[in-house]
Amino acid sequence: MTSRATLIMALALCAGCADEAAIEATTVLEYNRCQGVNPGLTRVDYAAVAGIRGGTLLGMTDREGNEAAPDDDVLLVAISRGRQPTPGYGFTLERAYRDGATAVVRVRWETPEPGAVLPQTLTHPCLVVALPHDAFQRVEAVDQRGEGIGSLELQPASPSR
Repeated sequence: MTSRATLIMALALCAGCADEAAIEATTVLEYNRCQGVNPGLTRVDYAAVAGIRGGTLLGMTDREGNEAAPDDDVLLVAISRGRQPTPGYGFTLERAYRDGATAVVRVRWETPEPGAVLPQTLTHPCLVVALPHDAFQRVEAVDQRGEGIGSLELQPASPSR
């Protein structure tokens, strides 16, 4: 009876574990002077990534020389907490995982040490992450403490694709 109760307790504690699976995620841009990125989580494309750095994107081609449509191969999301008063703030990608139909991106939010002497200059750190272009219905970004940074509802792919 004791082993059965233990098994039932373990299954109850891990009821959501079956839905949680690691997803491949890649840091595309980790930058401290982001332009045009709102606080929270935003879906972006390759041209927007160039704009975040203050540049433009030149035309892209595939290996055969045909014009590439790179926005179909991955899902790009930008994570930001808005402007910060000093340097020393920033994001690092920890991991990404699937929780049912939601992709969860976990990041480490770095802050300056208390009492640190830093120049008074505005920064705007952001992190752009590439996720598999998958059947996610939602993307969420959380920090190392599990605090939400933002969420994004995704539109289902149109049938004409």
